[in-house]
Amino acid sequence: MTEKMIRVMWAERPNELELRHLPLQEVGVNDVLIQVGKAGICPWDLRAFSGLSSSVAFPRVLGHEMAGVVAAVGENVKFIKPGQRVVPDMGVKCGVCKACRSGRENRCQNPHFQQFGGGFADYVRVPEKNVHIIKQPSTSLKAAAFTEPLSCVVRGQNMLRLYPGEVELVAGLGPIGLMHLQVAKAFGARVIASDPVQERLVKAKELGADWIVNPKETDVAGMIKDVTSGWGVDAAVVTVGSARLVEDIVPMLAPGGRINIFAGIYPKDQLHIDPNLIHYGEFIITGSADSTPADFNVALNMIESGQVNTEILISHMLPLEELGKGFEIVKSLKGLKVMLDINDLE
Repeated sequence: MTEKMIRVMWAERPNELELRHLPLQEVGVNDVLIQVGKAGICPWDLRAFSGLSSSVAFPRVLGHEMAGVVAAVGENVKFIKPGQRVVPDMGVKCGVCKACRSGRENRCQNPHFQQFGGGFADYVRVPEKNVHIIKQPSTSLKAAAFTEPLSCVVRGQNMLRLYPGEVELVAGLGPIGLMHLQVAKAFGARVIASDPVQERLVKAKELGADWIVNPKETDVAGMIKDVTSGWGVDAAVVTVGSARLVEDIVPMLAPGGRINIFAGIYPKDQLHIDPNLIHYGEFIITGSADSTPADFNVALNMIESGQVNTEILISHMLPLEELGKGFEIVKSLKGLKVMLDINDLE
């Protein structure tokens, strides 16, 4: 019997990428084999590919934002069926460590990633527990492929504990920032959207931002005082890796204000903030990283219900073989989400 070969974008070492044809691995008894339809490129993928993440071992196949169709299931799989459209969560958690058992699976002490585990390939294989079914026929695979990054956004917004009517500042309007904007609106907040790129401000307004501001042209702190009658913003999220931006925004918070440092900051840097600002302002400075299975479930529901429009964030659609070109587009900060059309599935 002829062995089935699949395409993968193989990274032998940092900054080296080639198309390889590898044997399709057998499906484990508890696993689900998914034919990948669409896969998004995350800035983390670029950072890892560039050799800037000490936690990433090579060789490997990158890619963790995807949606596809179930091709086969293991004999112990009970709920997932071949032919279903699904989104895999590529972060396989142990489920037994203290983090997992205290609702912080995103900080799992024993995470496991599948061999070859990335989505920049024809197929991926994950345990049944990591597969989320797309319920609405109207939900495109392109939209559903945003579930993983949106799940991280959901976690970040939950950290801010918004009340309806509060004002949130979203600083940075790439795909992540534009999803933060939409989730904050779904939670009932009013949103000030800030970015130096005019096209992104236009997109933010289209997606429901109450106010837009270009920090290169307008004093953001003064603008916030004007629109909040001197109160400040109740919450803020920093979606770009800048310690200076965090320092600038903290004084813009209202009494009891919360700020989420959503983006990792590399190279590593220090914050210089007057502790009396935090003390007298009763500020909460927090961060968030990755997501839990519950966040993943909420994110997919928000996409399927139309509360978050993800498909509108796609600026480039490339074939699998042009992953390298996709990395260059992400590196150049052009457009918004770069996505690979790996197999023509819907």
